Amino acid sequence: MKQTNLYNMASRCGFKVTVFSDHPDFFSSWSLNIRKDDKKYMIENDGRDGWLMFYQENEPNKFKEIDKKISHAMDDNEKMNQCESWLLSV
Repeated sequence: MKQTNLYNMASRCGFKVTVFSDHPDFFSSWSLNIRKDDKKYMIENDGRDGWLMFYQENEPNKFKEIDKKISHAMDDNEKMNQCESWLLSV
């Protein structure tokens, strides 16, 4: 996943990226930590197990899973659209 695309998508949705981790050699896994006002979220793409997961911080440095989608059949555009949909819904 292109870092620039994720940053642009988060910005369009009113979020600021705080941490981006990319592991292209490890099943194309990546994670994105974002914030809006005083709320923090995390999106993880687990390429190994084929999940795209969305979390909200409910305590400092503790995240609760809000939603997840099977992602092994998604291309990068579909993953981006799913991430944008989640961010626009919070």
